[in-house]
Formats: sequence, structure tokens, C-alpha cells
Amino acid sequence: MIFYGLVLFMFSWQLFGKADAKAAGYTVFAGGFIGLLMGLFAYIALGLALPGTLVIVFAVTFMVAGYWNIKGLDPKTLAYFLLYLGIADAIYAAYFATVGLYIFSAFCWAWFLVYLLFVLALLTGKPVYSAAAKYWCLVCSFATLLIPGFLLVSGMVFG
Repeated sequence: MIFYGLVLFMFSWQLFGKADAKAAGYTVFAGGFIGLLMGLFAYIALGLALPGTLVIVFAVTFMVAGYWNIKGLDPKTLAYFLLYLGIADAIYAAYFATVGLYIFSAFCWAWFLVYLLFVLALLTGKPVYSAAAKYWCLVCSFATLLIPGFLLVSGMVFG
């Protein structure tokens, strides 16, 4: 989760206009690649299918978004990819709520909002969505680093 907080942090500064898109793309891709390795390890070696899959979903998102930034590809295509993964994230949020993992449900909803804001910003080009996305990403970057990361590392959940 440390790397996923970093990814959101980089996206925030990119949206603030303080980080170069291509350079941020490398950081985002690297964070996604590390997440992919960790998700595969959780899924295969530890047998943690649900958290492993969720980590892989986010990892692929970041790797694709990082690649998009590096190559400067059309953002509308990325928006539809993010829409699909945002829907998957909403399904995870609902599932976590039904099994009593409310903190993970809340974070999945928070991340769903990240996806939604990016989709709206990329498809419409309206500054209001970009403004909301940059501040929401900054808040979520620290929340992701601190809360679910701590719960996972401490073994309080999935331990």
C-alpha cells in the first residue's frame, strides 16, 4: 500500500502541474509493477485470493496509466479502461461491506471516486473534475499509505 499511496501522490502533483507527466509515468509504472509482484505473491504463495486479486487489479491500473503517461497516448481510451476498473472496485467495496470489512469497503469507495473523477476529467476535459481529482488523490495517497497499509502490515486483517 506504500507504493499505491506513492502512485496517488505522484498523480496529485502531476495534476497540480508540479510533476512532468512522463517522469510521473515511470514512477506510477514502477509502483504498479511492484504491486503486481506483491499481488501475485499474496495470491500464489500465501493463498490470499481476494486481497491478492485486488492488489493485482490496482497494479495493472497503475502500470497501464504509467505507460499512457510515458507514451503520451490518447487519454480518452485510458478513461474507458479506468471506468471498467472503477466498476470492479465498486464491486469489491460492496463485497467488503457484506463480509464486515468496513474499512476496506470505505477505501474501495474512496478509490472508486478517484477512478470516477479521472474518467470525468479525461472524457470531458472540464477543469472542475481535474481540480477535484488532484485534491482527492492527495488525500487518498496519505490515507492509503497509513490506514490499509498499516492494517495489512500489522496482521490485523488477512493475517
